[in-house]
Amino acid sequence: MIAWWNSMDLVGQIMALIAIPSTLVLVAQTILLLFGIGGDDADADGIDLTGNGEVDTPGDGGPDGLALFSIRGIMAMAAVGGWSGLVMHEAGINTAVTVLLACAFGFMALVGVAYLMKLSMKLQNDGTINLGYAIGKVGTVYIPIPESMKGSGKVNITIQERLIEANAVTNADRKLATGESVRVVATDESGVLVVEPLAK
Repeated sequence: MIAWWNSMDLVGQIMALIAIPSTLVLVAQTILLLFGIGGDDADADGIDLTGNGEVDTPGDGGPDGLALFSIRGIMAMAAVGGWSGLVMHEAGINTAVTVLLACAFGFMALVGVAYLMKLSMKLQNDGTINLGYAIGKVGTVYIPIPESMKGSGKVNITIQERLIEANAVTNADRKLATGESVRVVATDESGVLVVEPLAK
């Protein structure tokens, strides 16, 4: 290792100093990720630029934009740029061309990592049920629902491929009994379902 280091000139040593630490950081991040540590790295990757307590990411065009300047992206840029520069320099390519191409390869790695992170964020599901999806769906009364919005009962209904139990009220002029099928017609501001009996 010492002989390899001493055999390089200054440019090669600079490239190695960029490539080796950044590669070690990437490897450490990957190992931690395998153990479930650092998977949600929004706080680590983002920066609070406005002082409002919310994480902002430089270069992020919004919630659907590419978060270019994350820790993972910068380390990938340094690793790819450093190693590609070192290989080209050792191959005898002109120093200016080597630096230019190393920067280009590093930037491509930065964009690539940002794009992969964007895709992975789209795959995430926080499991929150949106009761708005219940409108128009049919459920079954679990706890009787008093007539004319005089109180609430409960219905069992499938939303977002999950069977849930939700509070419900009705405008019907009769009580809806347990086991009766109902259709959701609306939700109120508190998230209670408004249902009506199915026509028999």
